[in-house]
Amino acid sequence: MIIDKAIEIMTSTKNISVLYEGKPIWIESVDKDKRTAVVSVLGTNQTEEVLVASLTYTGSEM
Repeated sequence: MIIDKAIEIMTSTKNISVLYEGKPIWIESVDKDKRTAVVSVLGTNQTEEVLVASLTYTGSEM
């Protein structure tokens, strides 16, 4: 995924489906300089910083 798309999804009022390593996630924040995002894996308490390029936009709403 590109940075601008990640920011668009993060700021959207819609729940847009994004995957990280095949798991559904919520984008908490995006760091444009580091090209990373802090994400929460849905259904868990797991939060981690990942490369935005490793996120997959599914094109659908949750």
